[in-house]
Amino acid sequence: MAYKGSIGLAHHAHVFPAAIKAEGTLDQLLQHLDACDIARAVCFPPFAEQIPTEGKSHNDWLAQQLKNQDRLFAFGTLDFSRDDLVQQVRHIADLGFKGIKIHPPSQKLNILSPRIREAYGAAEAAGLFLTFHTGIHHQRLRDARVIDWDDICRGFPKLRFSMEHVGGWSFFHEAVAVIANNTPPPWEPGSCPVFAGLTSIFSPDTLPFWYMSKDRIHELIRQTNVNQLIFGLDFPYNDITATKRGIETIRSLELSPSDTAKILGGNLQRELGITA
Repeated sequence: MAYKGSIGLAHHAHVFPAAIKAEGTLDQLLQHLDACDIARAVCFPPFAEQIPTEGKSHNDWLAQQLKNQDRLFAFGTLDFSRDDLVQQVRHIADLGFKGIKIHPPSQKLNILSPRIREAYGAAEAAGLFLTFHTGIHHQRLRDARVIDWDDICRGFPKLRFSMEHVGGWSFFHEAVAVIANNTPPPWEPGSCPVFAGLTSIFSPDTLPFWYMSKDRIHELIRQTNVNQLIFGLDFPYNDITATKRGIETIRSLELSPSDTAKILGGNLQRELGITA
């Protein structure tokens, strides 16, 4: 029987074989969830350059690890050193994964390059949800300008994705603009395909370049919609204390219980087709 936590589903957990990062194993993640009263989580495998393949891809490794596991759902990652990005996307979908994690600075990507646009198209066709790092990460900023995610929306209107860290402290307003610009006005039908990933944003000291005050979160809701906010862990880079701080911050926003529940799992469950 699945663990019944007060939080239904958390996003954004990186997991690793013990030999690579002992504090980032699946068992450590499950202990983290238990300590924070979280029922389930979405996890990502290492990026290709972080794990020796030994005849098996990083995505296949995670698929094998998650067999008979009812608390964790998988996103894949892409090996951008290879020329078969479309085939990799299709393989991720065939594994039953729910989406793909893309980290442009770490993976040295230009988010509008023709090669990666092919991957977007394949992900859109497969109905996969993409999760992007946004904001500074000590790489060339022009390769992942936050406002350029609006171009991705224009080119791939059915592609759903989250902007993790919501552009960070420096580019918050650009991230809000992308989400608001792709939210239909009240008099038109439809929904917004872009989501604000509330991940590693809760500490003004630990990660000040991604920090969002409660006033900014309220402004994000006013400018967009509570249906567009998704809480994330950034496990194992955030410890249990940091995760609890994030949960308590969201609970202190004085939203309705139903809106709080949307941020703490409901929105992500809806978008990934995961039943409560």
